[in-house]
Amino acid sequence: MTFKTQFPESKNNNKHIDISLFNQTTHNPSYASLTNNFEKINGLKDFCIPVNTYFPSRSLMDDLYKKIPSALKYYPSSNNLITEYIASFSDIENPKRIIAGNGSTEIISWLNSLFIKDSLFVPVPSFGRWIEEPINLGVKLHTIQYCDSNNQLLSSKKFVEAVLKSGAKNAVICNPNNPTGSIFSRAELLFILRKLDHLDNIIIDESFIDFSSKTPPTIKNDVHLFSNAWVIKSLGKNVGLHGLRMGYAISNENNINKLKKHLPYWNINGISEMLLMLIQKEKLAYDESRVKVIHDTIYLTDRFSELDFFKVFPTNSNFVFARLDSQINGEELRNRLLKNKSCFIRNCENKMGSTKQHFRIAARPKQDVDFLVNAIREEVSKM
Repeated sequence: MTFKTQFPESKNNNKHIDISLFNQTTHNPSYASLTNNFEKINGLKDFCIPVNTYFPSRSLMDDLYKKIPSALKYYPSSNNLITEYIASFSDIENPKRIIAGNGSTEIISWLNSLFIKDSLFVPVPSFGRWIEEPINLGVKLHTIQYCDSNNQLLSSKKFVEAVLKSGAKNAVICNPNNPTGSIFSRAELLFILRKLDHLDNIIIDESFIDFSSKTPPTIKNDVHLFSNAWVIKSLGKNVGLHGLRMGYAISNENNINKLKKHLPYWNINGISEMLLMLIQKEKLAYDESRVKVIHDTIYLTDRFSELDFFKVFPTNSNFVFARLDSQINGEELRNRLLKNKSCFIRNCENKMGSTKQHFRIAARPKQDVDFLVNAIREEVSKM
């Protein structure tokens, strides 16, 4: 039995939701803010956050609940011990090449604040923290566009040429890219790292790579070979508990030790540590769960391709990126789905390089995707 999000039947009574919340953040408002801290869920179905819906198991959650009183009462372990759990679960060769963070975004913020200076190159659209935070810190941003006309694809050669032409001192690649689902192969990434070994830093954000294929093109055990390279990885979304905030970075030991000097001694909470300990025996179940999510993404792509008013782009993650026909207002469709059908989807208007006609839809089990597709058809017919 799996522990997964259960979507009650829509009661069509989420008209109370404050749409202005979407104007108060460059990300989407949280599920908690939309539901008054979970007091008014009213069947709200989340197709916004890309998360593993098949993990953890009910028995694992029961074990975690038993340990929560102690995890809350006592200090957690240091980063060094926690990275050993991460290395074991994630098959990383050396835990000394890892630093754990309170979510991958904590690591991103530390890198933006301490390591990325002067200028940064990012393909857009991309994860917002690689865009807004450097700009706010005074870093000059250089970009290249993932284009609708090229199916949101970018070649490794073109990326390298663009970085060199820009003169940027740092570069970031989300692999697969969030929100487009575009991906570089392992060979392409190693080519990029070799060609850009003169940069101050080059960061590969692999937050969603576990859902790219049965054999993900990760460079987690190659990155230490390059003095300027980092891999960022989310863990919370992968194991279906993104509220716990778990993530980590991998690099060579010299870079890791530099970053450790700045991190708080206890930056990972006790509940996250307990979960990391418990999932050590669940590696097979986790692998099976991520493959199920990959199949769900294939189904989601197929169903959305049936909607002739959407252009669906190829994806290598647990979400699809799609463009709505220009005759239909994307913002209005998002709002109608939220209020009338209790479906929470990600409109990408607030992402640099994207528009209100672009959507990122998270993979969910078949019955939930069917509900969403039918809801979209009905709402579009009324627009």
